[in-house]
This record gives sequence, structure tokens and C-alpha cells, in this order.
Amino acid sequence: MKTLIKSINFFIFSSILISFLLLISCDGGLTAPEATNAPYNLTITKIEEGQVKLTWDFNDTTNDSIMFNLAKKIGEASWNESYQQLSILSYIDNIPTNDSLVYAYKVNAKNFTTDETSPYSNTVAYFSEITDPTNLEILQISQNELQISWKDNSIGEDGFIVDKKIGEGSWDNKYKNLSPNTSSFIDQTELFTTVTYRLYAYTGDSDTETIENTIFPTLPAPDSLILSKPDPNKIKLSWLDKSSGEQGFYIDRKIGGMDWETEIAIVDSNVTIWIDDINLPCGTFTYRIRAFSSTFYSGYSNEESINIRLDIISSTDTPGEATEIFFYNWYAFIADKYSGLSILNCVDPSNPEISTYNQGGLPDRTFSVFVRGEVCYVSSHSAANDPGMFYMIDVSPFINDPTLPLPGELFIIGSCETAGIPKDIFVYVYRDYVYTFIADGDAGLSTILCAGPPHSISNISTNGDARNLFVQNSYAYIANGLNGGLVILDVADPFNPVLVSDLPLGGLAQGIFVNGNYAYLANGENGLEIIDISDVNSPAHISNLDVQGFASSVFADDNYIYMTDKENGLHVIDISDHYAPYILGTVTLTTQPVSVYLFGSYAFVADNEGLKIIQVLP
Repeated sequence: MKTLIKSINFFIFSSILISFLLLISCDGGLTAPEATNAPYNLTITKIEEGQVKLTWDFNDTTNDSIMFNLAKKIGEASWNESYQQLSILSYIDNIPTNDSLVYAYKVNAKNFTTDETSPYSNTVAYFSEITDPTNLEILQISQNELQISWKDNSIGEDGFIVDKKIGEGSWDNKYKNLSPNTSSFIDQTELFTTVTYRLYAYTGDSDTETIENTIFPTLPAPDSLILSKPDPNKIKLSWLDKSSGEQGFYIDRKIGGMDWETEIAIVDSNVTIWIDDINLPCGTFTYRIRAFSSTFYSGYSNEESINIRLDIISSTDTPGEATEIFFYNWYAFIADKYSGLSILNCVDPSNPEISTYNQGGLPDRTFSVFVRGEVCYVSSHSAANDPGMFYMIDVSPFINDPTLPLPGELFIIGSCETAGIPKDIFVYVYRDYVYTFIADGDAGLSTILCAGPPHSISNISTNGDARNLFVQNSYAYIANGLNGGLVILDVADPFNPVLVSDLPLGGLAQGIFVNGNYAYLANGENGLEIIDISDVNSPAHISNLDVQGFASSVFADDNYIYMTDKENGLHVIDISDHYAPYILGTVTLTTQPVSVYLFGSYAFVADNEGLKIIQVLP
């Protein structure tokens, strides 16, 4: 009996439902069963530049008149639902196929016999290569959060699909379905496991190419590293701890141009201060920090640099353009080009007192200066076709007592012409006579005897452009200009100097300093050249240091080179290993330093402004 009642109830319900559907069909809301077929399997294919082909399938179960309405949407515009009316199952459309716009299509069927319309087919779209998303980046913004971002290059997509994979596991397909015009989202993460994301734009059943990127989430890097000097030989580091659960922090250090020294110190978790004790006389020290937990590391903190010493004690302008400096008994003598000779009393390095002299008619360009005893020796040049000039100036009124004020005028006590453009002079005492050797440009090496009225006694070509010289043990070492490298001359007989050897090098040899068995050459863009001169007949180039600038002059002691670099400033270079020199520290200057002289704890630097005094030693 219960079964019979259920059957009767089902029959009544079914009859009512069928009557309801037929009633609605008469109003055009729903189609009759034989008219509900929709087109399906809509596809789109690029057939050539500027053309796409759309095809679809349709199961026609009637003999009624059927037409197809093709709808089209361009970019973010509304659907054009009357774009094309077709009687066949395909259509070729002309569209830009290298556009950032998305061209979307869908199709339905119209039964003209019953005046009924089917639902739409699936939607497809044409995405050109230009529409592919790019620049997928993953940034860890906190210990447990990632920011995934990309560049949206399409206009009119339905949205973006993001897949995700953790470690070597399977892809979590359609992990995120994001709205159109989205270009980032935030995701939660765990530490110390590789996470991979891939992403594409889609419209309907069509999508762009996929882009992919991977990150290994780890401890957040320490932040806001700050350096300070609690005293002249200590560097204090302080930073912000941005992680939780770390075991501690590793500290790395880099000195000057050396490679990083990794993990020079380890501090415990939550410690954010460390002090480094410095045992070098000066230098540029750079630090970075990272957190660690077991074998895992955070990223590095910001890198920060600080100088130990290498402080500019004072800066004094001279009226001209300094070309060379010579330091003697707390006086800085500067060849000041068109303004003659400038002299600065540097007893108080923080506040030099300056006087400038051009008495006696020092001609246009004062190039070089050298002081010995109570005489200042100066070279100058008026014009390209005129001979150079050599002057001897009496500085006896003040040279022996730096507490005396500089006199109002100085007096030239001797002068003579040189053979070329006298770019550098070096005064040398030999057998009780004073000789001045001159790097005389294209004229080579000129020699002047300073006994009685000064006069030229010899000249010899260096087969180049003699720019700077240094005399040691009766040999003159010449920085010989463009590609000239080093030239060595025997000047034991100043009346008859002899060319001993040369070592051509690329670059522009600007400055030379000799100490013992080594010559140090400031070689323009080539940086520092170190040359073994233990055998003057066969000098040997042993190392080069690129200073990433333009080396213009050099001064050396046993362990360090002080080099001016027109582009970067003053470098202090460690030469304890002549085969592996390295920059210990740099004083950055925005001027163009051209000459340096070391005295006591200070490097005296001439630049296009005047004089800089820089502390380089305790």
C-alpha cells in the first residue's frame, strides 16, 4: 500500500512539473527540450597575422531553421551580442594579433521556427604574446608573509589563476582565482621550505602563457644597520632584529677593496649591538649582518661603511688651480698654476694660513715646486711655443721657524730657461752640488746646475712625454706619459745622463715614487703599477691595482701607498705584499686631486680647489 501511494505522488508531481515547464516555454523563458541544444566546443586559432578563426560544434536534433549569434567583447568594453549572425559553424575575424587587448567570443543558437534561443557556448579569447603577464616577483615581507606581484599586460581578462607548490610536492592547481586587473596578493607561508608560484591570465577557456618563480622563505634580514665610532680605534654596530626564533647573528666585514671576511663575529639571539676593535692605522670598513637558525640564514642587512681616520681635517682654497704640492717644515708649497706660488703655514692643520706670491713675474702656469734648504724651486711655462722657466726663490726669512708670519713678498734669486714644458722638478744634491732634474715633457729630461746663476747643462729624450720624476741613488725614474710607462736614466754624471732601460705600459703615466727596490707608478685609468727596479737594467712589472678611476699621483712609505685619483679621491693602499696590493681605505672627494705629500699623520692633497689635509695615521 505504501509503495502504491509513493508511485501516485511521484506521478502527480511529475505531471505538475511538466505542465509548469511547458507554460514557461510558451512565454519564451525556457526552451522546449528539443530546442535547448547550445553550441559547444568553441575554439579560437590564429591563422595568420591579423586573423583568427573561430569554430564550434552543434547537435541539431530538429529540421528547424537555426542561425548562430556570435558575440564579441574587446578589452574591457561590454559584450556586443549581435556581432555576427551565421548559418555555418565557423567564422574568420580580422583583429590586431599583436595587441594588449583581449578579444573574447561566445556563440549561441537561434531557432527561428520556434523563436527560441539557446544558452551561450563556452567563452574563448585571443591573447597575443604581448598580453602575457611578466615580472613575477616574490618578496618576503614578514616572517610568515609573502607578497607575490607581477605586471598585468592584458586589458579585458576575466582574471588570474595562481597555482602553488610547496617543496617537491604536487601543484595546488587554481590555488587562487583573482579578479581582473589584479597585480599582487599576500600569502601566508612557512619558513625553510621552497615555495613555487605560477600564474596566468584567463578569459573563459583561454589563457596566456604561464610565468613561474620560486622563493625560499627564511628569517627576515636584520634592518637599519648603523655604524659609529665610540673612539678612534673602535667601530660600533647597531641594528634592528626583525626575526623571531633566531639563534643569533653572523657579522661580516670588508676592509677597503678586499673581499668580504665572513662570520668574523657571532652574537646571540636578540643581541643588536657589537663593537669591533681596529688595529690598522686607517681604512674604510664595511659591514653586513644576517640572522641564523641551525643551518638556515636570513638575507643580509643593509651594508654600511665608515672610515677609521681618513678624516678631512681642513680644506683651504687657493686663488689658482693647484697642480703640485711639496711639504717642508710645516709649510705646504703649492704650484698654483696661473696664480703663481701659494704657501700655507700648517702648524695648525685644522686652520692653515695662506699667502700667495707672484713677485718677479712668474709667468702664466706654475707647474711644479720643490724645497731644499732655504730655497724653493719652481717651474713654469707661458705658452705652447715658449721655453719653460726655472726659478729659485729665497724662503730663508721664514722656512726655519713655522711660528713666524709669512712675509709680504719673496724674491727670485735665480732663473733660467728649460728645453720644453717643465711639468715636474726634483732637486738632488750630488758631490756637494745642487742639481735640478726636470721632467720636461716632449723634451725629455733636462738638468740644471744650481751653483752660481742656474743654467742648463744637459738634455736627453725619453722617447715620450716626461711628466713626473723621482731621483734615487743617481738614477732618474720618469713617468713617461701616454703608453710610455717607466723610463730609467743614469744621472751619475749630470752633464751626460744615459738612458738605461724602459718599461712601456698602456695607460697614461702621471706620477712616480721610488722607495728601495720598487717604483710605484700612477698610471691614469690603469691605476697603480708596481715595478721591481732591483735591476735597473731590466725593470720587472709585478702587479697592477685598478682603482676604478684615474690615478694621478703617488706617495709611498714602507707599507702603504697614498694615491690621488681624479675621479674618486685619495686611496690608501696596502703594499705589504707587493704582488697583491689592495685598497685599505678611500677618502671620497668631489674635486680633482692631483698631488699628495705625506708628512707625520697627515696626507696633504692638492686639488683643483686648493689644499685638503687628511689624517691617515694616529
